[in-house]
Amino acid sequence: MNKIINQLKTYIETHPFDPGDSDCETVLDQLYQAYAESHENDPPEISNGFKELDEFLCNIPLEDNNAVFTLCCRLCSAYERKAFIDGVQYGAHLILELN
Repeated sequence: MNKIINQLKTYIETHPFDPGDSDCETVLDQLYQAYAESHENDPPEISNGFKELDEFLCNIPLEDNNAVFTLCCRLCSAYERKAFIDGVQYGAHLILELN
C-alpha cells in the first residue's frame, strides 16, 4: 500500500493541478463543475417541482416572481454543490478508514 501512496504523491508533485480556463481553484471544484455540467435534463420530480413553484409564483408581480425563483435556484444549486462535495469527502474518509 505504501508503494501506491508514494507513487501517487510523486505523480501529484510532478503533475500540478492546472484548472485551464476554469475558475476552479481545486480538483474537487473541477469535479463538481464537470458533474454539474453533465446533467442534460432534470429528473421528473425536479421538473414537476418547478412547474408547481411556477403556479404559485404566477400570482405575484413579475419582479417578486423573478426574485423568489432566482433565490430558489441559488439555494438548490448551493445544496447540490455541498452534497456533491460532502459525498466525495465522505468517500475519501471511508477509503482511509477501510485501509
